[in-house]
Amino acid sequence: MGYTTLGMELIRLTATSWPDGSELLDVLVRPMGEILDLNSRFSGVWPHHFNEAVPYSAGSTKMEVGGPQAPRLQLVESPSKARELLFEHLTMQTPLIGHALENDLNAVRIIHPTIVDTVLLYPHPRGLPIRYGLKMLVKKHLNRDIQMGGERGHDSKEDARAAGDLVRLKVAETWKVMTRDGWTVDDGEFNPPLPGGPTSSTESRILGSVGAKRKRS
Repeated sequence: MGYTTLGMELIRLTATSWPDGSELLDVLVRPMGEILDLNSRFSGVWPHHFNEAVPYSAGSTKMEVGGPQAPRLQLVESPSKARELLFEHLTMQTPLIGHALENDLNAVRIIHPTIVDTVLLYPHPRGLPIRYGLKMLVKKHLNRDIQMGGERGHDSKEDARAAGDLVRLKVAETWKVMTRDGWTVDDGEFNPPLPGGPTSSTESRILGSVGAKRKRS
């Protein structure tokens, strides 16, 4: 997000798929207000990105419009157009994954019923509103460094993929516990342990979060 005469507005929208992290969408967004500060340290967007951007064209890639040495971002003319492009990749049941997603949802001006937020998956022991930063979580759990661009600012694709990898790790850890407790999957449905089978405190926690025999989305 950047600062405009109308406040904080969306200036770049990036979406990647999960779990492979391939790019789905990465565009600059012309805000409604006049740009005052691109907030480049955090947004990773600089004046030259807007100066060199080309109008959005469906099916074109950054490589095609800018070449392999200097890929140029495409520019959509309004936040509403950016939302339309994002909705092409979402349904009501599509999990929206990210870190501190309330910021992203506010920026794009959407409400989505199915979210997976790494702030909640990896809570701070002192509880909200205190939270771990994405950079710290990735270093601690994935032993990987992100947001190392310094004055160049954050890389939105790197952040999106990092959040996705944290979710994948949590899914793997949770499924390991579930299988130990007797959970199985048949025809895409989760089946709880059979009566009389192994039980633990984990079972009640899992039942509360995924539900018995819930279909995969």
